[in-house]
Amino acid sequence: MRPEEIAARLAPLPDSILVGLSGGADSVALLRILCCLSGKRIAAVHVNHGLRGEASDGDEAFCRILCESLGVDLTVERLSLALGTGEGPARDARYAAFRRAMDVTGCEALALAHHRGDQAETVLTHLLRGAGLRGLCGMEAETELYGMRIVRPLLGRTRGELRECLRGIGQDWREDATNEETGFLRNRVRLEVLPVMRGVSPEAERHIAQTAELLREDLRTLEALTADFLDRNAGEDWLWLPPLRRLPTGLQRRALRTWWARKAQDGPDERSLSAEQTEELMRTALGPEGGCCNLPGGLRAFRERHCLHLKAGTETSASPVYPLDGSAGVVLSGCRLVRTESGAGDRVSLTVPAALLPSLTVRTPRRGDTILPPHSGHRRPLEDYFRQREVDRSFRARVPLICMGKTVLHAAGLGRGEGGTATDHPDTTDTVTFTWEGSMPWTLKEEQHGS
Repeated sequence: MRPEEIAARLAPLPDSILVGLSGGADSVALLRILCCLSGKRIAAVHVNHGLRGEASDGDEAFCRILCESLGVDLTVERLSLALGTGEGPARDARYAAFRRAMDVTGCEALALAHHRGDQAETVLTHLLRGAGLRGLCGMEAETELYGMRIVRPLLGRTRGELRECLRGIGQDWREDATNEETGFLRNRVRLEVLPVMRGVSPEAERHIAQTAELLREDLRTLEALTADFLDRNAGEDWLWLPPLRRLPTGLQRRALRTWWARKAQDGPDERSLSAEQTEELMRTALGPEGGCCNLPGGLRAFRERHCLHLKAGTETSASPVYPLDGSAGVVLSGCRLVRTESGAGDRVSLTVPAALLPSLTVRTPRRGDTILPPHSGHRRPLEDYFRQREVDRSFRARVPLICMGKTVLHAAGLGRGEGGTATDHPDTTDTVTFTWEGSMPWTLKEEQHGS
């Protein structure tokens, strides 16, 4: 099959594509195939790792000649990696080079030449390392990684088909001698494991790739269920525990991992928790109040009464102070304060005499704050009030307040205090009502249901 025939059968691709060109058969085939697409801007990037001496320089020279012959702009990135650099650091350096080339060329996507054999190797390698469902799904035809859109147009093709395509047009390629070294797990899988599997089942690679696709469909379903659960029962740094406990164990693990990843921002070295880290997070979430554990990304999980909380070591509780007179529209802790015609209940609304507005502020709690709950007859520290209202400790510093000095007149979602409201001044006719809108997770209680 010729390059143009394969190109005609590819799924739709972006208008501008940067090809990762090593000089090997697979990437050369990808470049020749994509060059057959009409209306596409094709560029290439070659990463010279410098680890194979003259052979590395020979790969670079080959790629320069090939791209010049095809009229393709080539970006060359030279790395200075030490001998013995591990697969992980080398991969990170390579993708960083790809990202720089993406920025230089302005291409929409990076195209990589992974094929069906690579997919089978990936799945088997992950299986041998004890991967979960995501690892057993292998590589996706399109994904976001290292801040780039990555496409793999040849995942449905075999290694043999690509080489046959090149031979048919008289196109040569470079061979990397390190691909025959069995010191790397992936090489051993390709050179030793897959040949045995093909001896048992000639279609082994196709069947493995097919299984990966079926698992990917299951994963998409589980991810959708997990996202829906978290959207209803979690924020960036808190997760409501009663609904979590009602989930099947498998979904509990997935919800916790996904919740952590949202906060950790999915860094390149921390795409998922290990099995051991996941189990530690599970024990913390489902264990007794007061438990905690350290997690990647500089995060720490705390089990409190109603929620599991996720904190970074650099977080601070300082917040600005706003004058109430101009605070309509201010946002604190995800809640917006708006002026309304009437109140929506003492827990979210407060009506104050207009004359008091210049002396009132909007902020989060500070040391020394007190509140006089209605009909209680005595003032108490705000911390005691939070404790009596069963507010998780991690939420207390973020509850939005309307205050008169150190006196709290209203705590969003929890209620008002006496001393400055229209109720305390019955002769006042000129009043203003403020209402908090938005999520107030510090009001969640064990007996509530929302899962």
